[in-house]
Amino acid sequence: MATATDEYLGEVRRRIARLEVTVQRSTADARSRMERYINTLRRDEESARASARAQAAAVDEKLEQLNNELELAEHRVAAEFAVTEDQFTDALEAELQRWDVYLDRMQAKAAAKTGVARERAEAVIADLRQRRVSIGNSFSDAGTAAGERWRNAKTRGLAELDELKSKADTAWRA
Repeated sequence: MATATDEYLGEVRRRIARLEVTVQRSTADARSRMERYINTLRRDEESARASARAQAAAVDEKLEQLNNELELAEHRVAAEFAVTEDQFTDALEAELQRWDVYLDRMQAKAAAKTGVARERAEAVIADLRQRRVSIGNSFSDAGTAAGERWRNAKTRGLAELDELKSKADTAWRA
């Protein structure tokens, strides 16, 4: 939950508590009449807290996705503009490792689903994993190539990474 939200809800809880103290000091008739207000305030405050928690979870998920996208992009830029084979290989390996982490997270999320939704998510993940492994294998072969063959392998591999990214984007944003 956001700090500002926590602070606001804390203040709301304190204000409700002050009202309760004031009401408890009054007559039985007044307490009886005010009980409805206090109960409504408690329910609304708890509902607001639950809503804030749910929104925080959605925000956390979006931030996790954004962080993953950012890391993939950083590795991809490093690979794209690598001047030496070693720079390219390092950037590629980092990107492929990031894909592994990403797919593991997606697998965990798929495991929480049930029925057809789970089956679909697992099928998509299996396809993406297969593509990721294939790219890794292609580059391990390209590492032994020289000159023009290496440049062609790099170009082909970057295109395969683009396709992997495109498939993942389509799968998760559909």
